[in-house]
Amino acid sequence: MTIFLKSALARRYSVLFILVFSIMGFTYLAISLFGSHYYLKQVQTQVHQHIADTLVQDHHLIEQGRINQDALATTFKRYMLLNPYLEIYLVNRNGQVLQYSADDKKILRRHIDMTPLLTALSKPSDAGRPFPMGDDPRKATGQAPFSVAALPDGLFLYVIIRNSVEQEANRQLQESLLLELSAWSFLVSLLVGLILGGGVFWHLTRRLVALSQSVEQFKDHPEQPIQAQSKPHPDDLDRLQTTLADMSQQLHRTLTQLEDTDRQRRFMISSLSHDLRTPLTNLLGYMEQASQTTQDAYLEIAYENGLKLKHYLDQLFDFAKLELESFQLRRQSLSLSEFCFDILQHYQHTTPERTFKADIQPGLLYEFDPDRLESAIRNLLDNAVKYGQGTITLSLKAQASELEIAVRDQGEPLDEAFQAYLNHPFAHQAAPHPHRPNAGSGLGLQIVKTIAEKHGGRFEYRSGIAHSFVMILPLSNG
Repeated sequence: MTIFLKSALARRYSVLFILVFSIMGFTYLAISLFGSHYYLKQVQTQVHQHIADTLVQDHHLIEQGRINQDALATTFKRYMLLNPYLEIYLVNRNGQVLQYSADDKKILRRHIDMTPLLTALSKPSDAGRPFPMGDDPRKATGQAPFSVAALPDGLFLYVIIRNSVEQEANRQLQESLLLELSAWSFLVSLLVGLILGGGVFWHLTRRLVALSQSVEQFKDHPEQPIQAQSKPHPDDLDRLQTTLADMSQQLHRTLTQLEDTDRQRRFMISSLSHDLRTPLTNLLGYMEQASQTTQDAYLEIAYENGLKLKHYLDQLFDFAKLELESFQLRRQSLSLSEFCFDILQHYQHTTPERTFKADIQPGLLYEFDPDRLESAIRNLLDNAVKYGQGTITLSLKAQASELEIAVRDQGEPLDEAFQAYLNHPFAHQAAPHPHRPNAGSGLGLQIVKTIAEKHGGRFEYRSGIAHSFVMILPLSNG
């Protein structure tokens, strides 16, 4: 249940489910109340429409074709005392009020319009017809619901039905058993629906949540593929889980093969570069000795190309060694400021034709692998010497929680296509730079990137007035 509540999908659709079911319940309750009210109103209408005839018959107001004056007087007196919500008037054909069951001071009109009364008598009763409205003798203007019955001698029994009767009916309706049953029906239906629907919904979302967790777990741990579940009658979710399980197992096999292939590639490169370095070193030694006794231009060219080949093999060997899983940095706590300055000073002596500048913050102590960091800085300086222009600056600065080792020059900035392949081996061949047609293998920058990452940092390229290759290392590398 905890997992179910933590699922965003389960929470979202649970709220929607409750909302929809509540709307359905309230709609049912509203329809029930409206129907009950409409039914009662129609019943009240039918009863009130014929109340005048009922009074005539119940109280024997007509005997032998004539009006029973005693019964009429008794009826007026009785309803004036017992039922103030019914006002009874005796009117003639001209609309003149002759008698009434009300206080004489409350009668404001002695004459009413007979048209509504004659219309009501001429039309048969209809449940859908609006309640008839006639002049209210108690008001100078205005109308009220009425019922009318014809009496002998051109007289009419005119009964005004006060609104209090309708209000009382509504109050009785609200307190009636029908309203109570509707409310209980709504509550019970809502509760049962929520329990049953919630159970079905929980069962559905539980499987979705479990499947989502399996996919997330496989993403974080690809060595653990999703397990398939065999069922005799699988549904769509079961088939989806089986498909994902098959895909995860296939991906797991592919990743395992790639890891084995990559491991073999690293071992082969490391072994091959190591095996080639020994005969190449011997060959360069013989060529160097021969050049001291013999002045031959071809020999010098061969010797220079041999040095380039040795440089590439050294880079390949370093790159393969860095990628080995068993590789570990050998950190030492040294003055990084003096370390960088010594490297730059070496280049100033060995490459006098280029201008170097130091922008090194003094007194920075740092724990690092001196062999690997020297290899990274030398690769950046070699890259600047070979491809850069103008003054080459080696910068070392500490700021916030990081320190930056940067090599800048005024050469042409790298285009976007070259920058996209900057952190990949053999980037120069994949995206040759227009101003660097004789670019090398591209392993140098990849070695710098790997060494920076081994120290817990990162490698960046920045362009502007001068473009820079920057290693960003954490000050706290414990």
